[in-house]
Amino acid sequence: MNRKTFNIIGWILLLGMGASWIGFGYSNWYLLLTPMAYLSFSINDGSIKKLGKIKQISLLQVILILVAFIVSVSIVFGLIQLANYMINDMFHLTGGIKTLCVIIAVVFSLYPVKFTFGSVVYKVMNATR
Repeated sequence: MNRKTFNIIGWILLLGMGASWIGFGYSNWYLLLTPMAYLSFSINDGSIKKLGKIKQISLLQVILILVAFIVSVSIVFGLIQLANYMINDMFHLTGGIKTLCVIIAVVFSLYPVKFTFGSVVYKVMNATR
């Protein structure tokens, strides 16, 4: 198939998910459709060929990546719980201010994952070169 076809398929999936989310609300099908859209965009830009490096990763590096992922998820979970405690119990926020603070807290809690997990994966990928 043509690579541009995969780009069109990806956009159709994303726009279809967006329209159905607005029209019908969240569905568990999005958990399947989102990776399919990501895969079609990856085929389009040629980054799917870079997955051949995964075969060169040793078992120790795979374990390191899994441990980094688990640590990253636990850090995010802890930070979200801390933000929830502070927003609800310490500051007693309500309404739109609470919603805005929750969104900001979730975004800020994702940055440690970017640094911890991202740096580990970057180092492992550089080691395979």
